Amino acid sequence: MIIIDGITENGGKFRPSAWAEMLIEGVGLAHFGADHKIHYLPLIEPATINGNAAIIMDESLEEIRPAAFAEIMRFAAENRLQVRHEDGSISDRLAPQPARRPRGTRRRRP
Repeated sequence: MIIIDGITENGGKFRPSAWAEMLIEGVGLAHFGADHKIHYLPLIEPATINGNAAIIMDESLEEIRPAAFAEIMRFAAENRLQVRHEDGSISDRLAPQPARRPRGTRRRRP
């Protein structure tokens, strides 16, 4: 998967804060549903990472929607945003994580 952080190469926060949503919508990878909410293609999501706007997308988006993928990558390069690759898929990253017990606590037996 590819993660585009809303941080420039020199460490500055990229503005406006809604850039990720606007970019995804602008390249046609989102639509309004019957519930009047915006829905994103399953291969891309806006996110917040460390308090900054970001985009998480599967690399397979390049094959499925090449023009949209190219525009997103062009935007990231033109604005000198940090781009990184991570193993896994967007569905792995966005899946809810199981709650963890605080260290030092024990599970009680019935």
